[in-house]
Amino acid sequence: MDLRLPAVRGLRRGAVAAVAAVLLVLAGVGTWTAVASDDAPAVRRTDRVMDMGGGVRIDTSYFTSGTAGHRPAVLLAHGFGGSKQDVAGQAEDLARDGYAVLTWSARGFGRSTGKIGLNDPRGEVADVSRLIDWLAKQPGIELDRPGDPRVGMAGASYGGAISLLAAGYDHRVDAIAPAITYWNLADALFPNGVFKKLWAGVFMNSGGGCAKFTAELCGMYNRVAESGRPDAQARALLDARSPSAIGKDIRVPTLLFQGQSDSLFPLGQADAAARAIRANGAPVDVDWIAGGHDGGDLESSRVQARVTAWFDRYLKDGKGVDTGPAFRVTRTGGVDSTDGTALLRGASGDAYPGLESGLRTVPLSGGAQRFTNPAGANPPAISALPGLGGAAACPSCRRWASGSHSTSPGSTHASTRGPCTTTCGSPDRPR
Repeated sequence: MDLRLPAVRGLRRGAVAAVAAVLLVLAGVGTWTAVASDDAPAVRRTDRVMDMGGGVRIDTSYFTSGTAGHRPAVLLAHGFGGSKQDVAGQAEDLARDGYAVLTWSARGFGRSTGKIGLNDPRGEVADVSRLIDWLAKQPGIELDRPGDPRVGMAGASYGGAISLLAAGYDHRVDAIAPAITYWNLADALFPNGVFKKLWAGVFMNSGGGCAKFTAELCGMYNRVAESGRPDAQARALLDARSPSAIGKDIRVPTLLFQGQSDSLFPLGQADAAARAIRANGAPVDVDWIAGGHDGGDLESSRVQARVTAWFDRYLKDGKGVDTGPAFRVTRTGGVDSTDGTALLRGASGDAYPGLESGLRTVPLSGGAQRFTNPAGANPPAISALPGLGGAAACPSCRRWASGSHSTSPGSTHASTRGPCTTTCGSPDRPR
């Protein structure tokens, strides 16, 4: 069921907004708004609550701009603990660039109902297919065939994973641009059989507590948290919710962004995704950004510009669009490359024992992407990527209880030994 507020005609914009706001409070249905700036076309936004069945209602927003005509669609997904409001700005920008954009709050977040399933194929992934069904029925959407809209997907972290999963489960998805996300969630949370207690706790707390999750996930968390060790059942549960489970079916152009400051989903996750999707014959580009779940610079403006170029190329058939290099790394002294490798300037042996100075090749696969910290059940040691020397690799202290992040400025030397005892050449304490 689609609940939509009918257009109110014959009233000034302010009066329409006032009436819509009252009706929204009373009826809990969508509103129509317009967003514009002095030098940009107006963006029309329609808020709807869609019935997904089983008592689950998903809060959505639909953005369009410009004149009539057929246009491709984009689904924008939010990160874990967020809502559709987090991606509203990017949705407006894409709408001005000629896309019809649909955002939504995933199950258990924002105003959407239902239990959090960590991108369960029977839950959150199935919801995306229903959203694509809805897009296929909208006037002005470009169709590849009846019921099959031209559609791309983008999102970060939790939203990046649903982009990968949807592309594998629903072949109507035509291009994706996932960022700082996982390929295998079991590997990410249980690396080498070690339970990432800190990050798992962050998931539970930011999701609103165990009761907000499906019963099987809540039970798994309680069991593993009590024992301190993941069991085969826990791993199987997360494996089934991982893009790697359907990797052979992801055959669409894929632009992967991964964070160099990320002990939750390190670079190896994007590497595994890139190798698997490329093996299917699909175009794949990889971009290492300066931030991640541990902080740093997420490079939002540049990332969004590259996502738009990616969609222009593969959703609008813009064969002359420059989508950037096949592999890109952000750091001072780094070199972009189009042959699947990056040239990185190594750190001194003092900073990273055993690593030679000078330029070295870091392949997109293999042991060169190991982190010093797989982050286990105890407060983890500081993580750093071998090869990223100097201030850009300067590790940071964390306040372990809350996950907040701080950095000591002004130094080019770093020690990666121990849980936050020496940072950037000076004594430091968790704060």
